[in-house]
Amino acid sequence: MPHSIVSNVALKEWAITCEVLSQGRQIILLRKGGLLDEDGHFSLEHGQFFLLPTYLHQEEALVKPAERDLFRTTQKIEGESINVTFLRHFARVEAIWSFPPHDDALLERAPHIWSRQYLDLRLGYLGDKPLLCAALRVWKLNSPLRYQLRAQDKGCRSWVEMETPLECGATPVVDDETFGMELGKLRALFG
Repeated sequence: MPHSIVSNVALKEWAITCEVLSQGRQIILLRKGGLLDEDGHFSLEHGQFFLLPTYLHQEEALVKPAERDLFRTTQKIEGESINVTFLRHFARVEAIWSFPPHDDALLERAPHIWSRQYLDLRLGYLGDKPLLCAALRVWKLNSPLRYQLRAQDKGCRSWVEMETPLECGATPVVDDETFGMELGKLRALFG
């Protein structure tokens, strides 16, 4: 069912993560913080946002071997550069769980693309800060939206707040029943 999206907020995320979310191969996002976030700590201050794909710091070793095809299939749109990106997806947070450092047994069993090395990196970053796991409902935009990055949008910060809201139509990447089942599995696993 098509939706109308209006927002001026985007979350910067690895392009391969945006891709796997857009394919419905996983519904979770793991975040701890960007170097330029306040105190280096990520906070989920927005409940819905565009996904802004980034390519910096993506490494094959941080993804399970069976999922590394994402590095071949995740492509920049013609015209994308260090200064211009295209927003292709929109997300709404449906649930959040917090994991203390070194509490990874449940995360290891959750359905996601990330390798053991990635989990160790995320859990170990910022020592005592918790790792946030957010279940996202994702929509594909009817047409990609071109966004010119400003100086304040660049660097290792998570959130981009645009001067004016962007508006477009979008369609869920998975149907309601499938999303409900996947969210139910996560709730059963994480409590």
